[in-house]
Amino acid sequence: RMPSETAWVRGKRVAEEILRQHLNAGDGNYPETVAVNLWGLDAIKTRGESVAIVLAFVGAQPVKEGTGRVVRFELIPLEELKRPRVDVLVSLSGIFRDSFAIEEVYHV
Repeated sequence: RMPSETAWVRGKRVAEEILRQHLNAGDGNYPETVAVNLWGLDAIKTRGESVAIVLAFVGAQPVKEGTGRVVRFELIPLEELKRPRVDVLVSLSGIFRDSFAIEEVYHV
C-alpha cells in the first residue's frame, strides 16, 4: 500500500508548502477545498507521493504494521495538526483507478 515512507515525507512537504503559499498570497486563511489529480503512472513512479499529498491536506497519516506495510490511515488530532482540515476534490486517472484497489471511500 501507498505511500512509501519517502513518498509520505515528500508529499507532506508539498502539501505544507502549498498551504504556506496560499496563506501568504491570500488573506491569511487556509483554503477550504483543493483539487488533486491522482495519476497512475505518477503514483507508481513516486510510490504514492500524490496519495501522501491528499492525506496531508485532510490531516491524516499512514499507519504501518510491524513489517512496515501501510495497513490503514488515521486522522491526526486537530490539536496536533494545528490547522483546519482541508477538503480535497480528487480526480482519478483511469490507470490509477484500474491499478489500485480502492476498498472504501470516506468523507472526512
